[in-house]
Amino acid sequence: MTWLDQKIRLHNADDQTADWMAKARTPKSRTRIRRWSRMETIGVVAALCGVPLLLLAPIATLACAVWFGVAGIDRPDVYWWLWGIAAGVPLVGAVLMAVSSRERRTACFADGYVSIGRVDRVIECPGDDPVSYELRVSAELSDGVVLRRKVYLGGGNPRRRTGTPIRFRHNSLDPDDVYDALFDRFPGADAKAAPHARKSAA
Repeated sequence: MTWLDQKIRLHNADDQTADWMAKARTPKSRTRIRRWSRMETIGVVAALCGVPLLLLAPIATLACAVWFGVAGIDRPDVYWWLWGIAAGVPLVGAVLMAVSSRERRTACFADGYVSIGRVDRVIECPGDDPVSYELRVSAELSDGVVLRRKVYLGGGNPRRRTGTPIRFRHNSLDPDDVYDALFDRFPGADAKAAPHARKSAA
């Protein structure tokens, strides 16, 4: 599988993956990051390979119809196999890519810090379908340093969360490393900040 890491650069599995592997504090976390990154690459390759299959499927269907008609062959199952493969390959690739991307990001932050901050602003990401949102969050550490991060969420509109607590994971204590964040959950309204509490590897 090494060739996948070295030769296939068809997607952005996150340029930070190598950096996150370097920051991972346990061999288990590094292994998980590497495994899911490779699975994500396989998913992208499968999805890309499915595009020409879908484009060629109508032509192959027509060719089979003509051939079967001339030869008197009655094999309707061939069409099921033809379209099953053409649609199945990109579908499996897309699902694998989505699952692997989520699991890889989770593994990347498994050895990081957990902080409870506040949602300062919610911005709708234009053009996304389904709609996603960028949450500008901040968290004050025990030494007075204020972390500023961007957390991305999909699903329901989180505007009502403005001003409420948010729990997120991060690998850096750099106050302005805005993309170093992974949403964890929304704690209760009475939650208090827990500055950079170290979490064990997941």
